[in-house]
This record gives sequence, structure tokens and C-alpha cells, in this order.
Amino acid sequence: MNRLKLMIGAAALVLAACGGGSGGGDDGLTELQREDRAASASVAGLIAFANGMIAMLTGETNEPRPIDGIAPPTTDSDEPVGL
Repeated sequence: MNRLKLMIGAAALVLAACGGGSGGGDDGLTELQREDRAASASVAGLIAFANGMIAMLTGETNEPRPIDGIAPPTTDSDEPVGL
């Protein structure tokens, strides 16, 4: 059951990360800030963020993305998740 929730969360985050548009929203945050907030919200969100970043790698053409806005969440109750 936890794996299903993780996969649903990962799919939602990946779809939200590639949403397109001008990057602005009603909340006044940039696209990077929204991604940082989603990745910091839960362990599943952080794993989904990492998987999304790995999936977007195209070789040597990508520039590094700053991750200083992400505060990795901690939990004592969730099961370990593999990348």
C-alpha cells in the first residue's frame, strides 16, 4: 500500500514539475520554489523529485539545479524506499 502511495505521489510530482507555462502561479512562487516545497513536504515527495530530476537528464547538456531550497524531510515511521 505504501508503495502505491509513493508511486502516485511520484507521478503527481513529475507531472507538476513539467507543467510548462511562464512559471508563475496564483501563489506568487516560482516553479523552482514550488518544486522545492513539494520535495520538502514528505519523503515520497523528495524521492519523486529525485526520480524526476534523474529522468530529465540528457547527458552533458543539462545545467545543475540548485537544491538549497530543499529541506529533506525525516521520518521514523516510513519504510525505506529505493531509487
